[in-house]
Amino acid sequence: MLTCFLCTSSFGSPLLLFRHLKLIHGMYPGKNLRLKCGQAGCCLQFSSYSGFRRHLIKIHSSVGDRFDFYHTPSSHDSEEQNSQSLNDTMASTSSQCQSVEAVPSTHKKDMCASIIAKLLASGVPNTVVLSTIENLEEFVEDLHSDIKDHVLNLLPSNNTSRPAIEELFESLDNPFSELNSDTKWKKYFREKWGVVDPVELHLGVRYDTRRNNKTGNYEQVPVNNKFIYIPILKTLQFIFRNEKNCEMMQTCTQSDIYEDFCDGSYFKNHPLFSTNKFALQIQLYFEFECANPLGSKKGIHKIGCLYFILRNLAPKVNSALMNIHLVSLFHAQDVKKYGIDEILKPLIRDLKILETVGVAVPFADQPVRGTLALITGDNLGMHSILGFLESFSANYFCRFCLIDKSSAQFVFSEDDPNLTLLSPVLNDQHFASLEDDPTLTSSFGIKRKSILNTLQYFNTGENYAVDIMHDILEGVGQYEIKLLFEYLIQHFISKESLLNRIYAFNYGYMETKNKPTIINLDCGGHGIGLNASQTLCLITNIPLIFGDLVPEDDLHWHLLLLLLNIINIVFSYSITEGMTVYLKHLIIEHHKLFKELYPSNNLLPKHHFMVHYPRCIRKVGPLIHIWTMRFEAKHKFFKDSVKNFKNLTISLANKHQFAVAYHWECLSLKTVESGPVKISSLDTLEFSEDVSSTLQVDSQATVNLTKWVRCCGVEYRVGLFVCTGTNENVPLFSKITSIILHNGKVFFVLIEHETCFHDHFHAFQVSENLPRKVLVVESERLRHFKSFDSQMSYGCDSQFYVLSESCII
Repeated sequence: MLTCFLCTSSFGSPLLLFRHLKLIHGMYPGKNLRLKCGQAGCCLQFSSYSGFRRHLIKIHSSVGDRFDFYHTPSSHDSEEQNSQSLNDTMASTSSQCQSVEAVPSTHKKDMCASIIAKLLASGVPNTVVLSTIENLEEFVEDLHSDIKDHVLNLLPSNNTSRPAIEELFESLDNPFSELNSDTKWKKYFREKWGVVDPVELHLGVRYDTRRNNKTGNYEQVPVNNKFIYIPILKTLQFIFRNEKNCEMMQTCTQSDIYEDFCDGSYFKNHPLFSTNKFALQIQLYFEFECANPLGSKKGIHKIGCLYFILRNLAPKVNSALMNIHLVSLFHAQDVKKYGIDEILKPLIRDLKILETVGVAVPFADQPVRGTLALITGDNLGMHSILGFLESFSANYFCRFCLIDKSSAQFVFSEDDPNLTLLSPVLNDQHFASLEDDPTLTSSFGIKRKSILNTLQYFNTGENYAVDIMHDILEGVGQYEIKLLFEYLIQHFISKESLLNRIYAFNYGYMETKNKPTIINLDCGGHGIGLNASQTLCLITNIPLIFGDLVPEDDLHWHLLLLLLNIINIVFSYSITEGMTVYLKHLIIEHHKLFKELYPSNNLLPKHHFMVHYPRCIRKVGPLIHIWTMRFEAKHKFFKDSVKNFKNLTISLANKHQFAVAYHWECLSLKTVESGPVKISSLDTLEFSEDVSSTLQVDSQATVNLTKWVRCCGVEYRVGLFVCTGTNENVPLFSKITSIILHNGKVFFVLIEHETCFHDHFHAFQVSENLPRKVLVVESERLRHFKSFDSQMSYGCDSQFYVLSESCII
């Protein structure tokens, strides 16, 4: 017999169990459906009834006799036995279902709405969705009619139940009929999810030259310039409709180690954040280009965007793309004509209300106030929105200090007396200079006073956000890789062999998607034609690819190792105070060595921005939490959604808002995905005693094994390594030999490896301890959440190494 995991009722077939779950417990298909098996202690969960059915047939087919399980009579059963068995199985739920005559119409409507929401969230055009719903509506009508005819044909013509049955079929509703138009489903979604509708705001009128189809002549046609704004106060209320978000707001804690925004001195000294634990910390992201389709009109359709995230929520929550909320969409040409401040005005108005009045949320008795915490974006975007010059070839190009172009080539520390840091007071003096002399276009790199400075709790002079993705991965990193490769080609290896080594190297399973494809060493400029992810993959693997060629005392190699040490700290999720001091000295040494090795090459402005990294970490926490990588990944939603360019911004905004609403309604922060599961007896495992002791189960019990599992977006596989601890500041890595799913939790059976750091290869050398040391660790208790490949250096087949782009403490 099969058992319901909610009320432990027993059933003779999956059909009866599924009907019980739907009718009694209201568990209908949708993104938030979570079905637990519960048979014989099985703790696997499923998001669909079809997957649950396959699992029951494959794994639990021994439960009950075969007739009961498949609900199919065998050839030697008599008709009477079959009828009796069917009556017995139906009786198992009759006591609970006797008051339930049919599936409630609200549940059926929810099921249909879920189908529509999935299609819309996947970027399917509205016309295709509408056509699909119309076809499904016709299909359901035909199905009702066919079933009605078959049932009536089974009854004698004089049967007294015929009128009642006919009336029953006539009363059946078609749930798709209630959602068969764009207007109907949008109305339903707004009522169900509280979708925040975009608002079109007027900027002005422009005149476009267009051809008159009747006369064939070109005419000047007036066109209203509009941009899209999604009211941020309503979005905040929408976010906290989700109970899990309310719970996380109450669990934010500070640490002596820099792990999040609240650990920095800016938060601790902030007049609002430091005194109100529920104060909303809004991180805004600005960029000119999020949808730039190819073609002759690509300039016309260049779209700018404003996003925001709540820094009150955990970084792993904010890393989900649908947790990055849209504030505004606008045409880039409108920003050039009217200025970014015109786009910001409705946002500033709402933020002033948030600073003074606040917004009502479920987890607090009084309205909660908040304000801007950070403005992030690429360097050009931040300079534009903060009021600085948008040219990095200008004499004063830095938004953090008053360094000039020539001094930036020898000043490598904020402690240097030749470097003066900007501050709100100093900025005000520059603003006053611009007002006193209207002929000035800028004053020490400052072009205008941003409207953001009208906020009570935010000042552009205290925005400590930097862009490590563009600074390092698409700037300094590619520049120095190119120079290093030119050096290697001159002294150690031919160009063809160098490229062959890079393309043939085994980067491991985890970096399959990020390995370099085509490297262009002959292109102009400082790049080599890779994106940010490919650059990070390549630069961390260069020591293993070419380490056998270069002597250990080579200065060019030492420059690479210095940059890798900088990357390790900058890309870390946990940073100590001492690490920020060490980072300062690493940057000084790196920049000095660069000028010694390449005296004729200038340091890039992005080299200079690195000088400010240590202070920014101490102010706002790890820089990995404010980089632009996840925000730029968000652009993919809009690029995939572009089907036509009529009313582009409002179309994209509407599609995004419905997709976000569907995501938040069905949010599950602790979802665990896994590969095929095999049930095995514990005594057959190699380390059964360790597993039995940790899981606190009998040695004869059965466990669920799988080859891979994905927890909160991080994938773990048998054969990969994880960090289980540290020894004298050196991470200890252990190899995954088995993955066990037990009571809704994930456990790893690990073999601990001896770990030491190899300087020349800039990697952790790992070797298995003898005798073996076995660990059984729950996934949430790992020292570091990532998994790692084991790799070999080029030309070596005996020693294994583990690479990490960040420090582990």
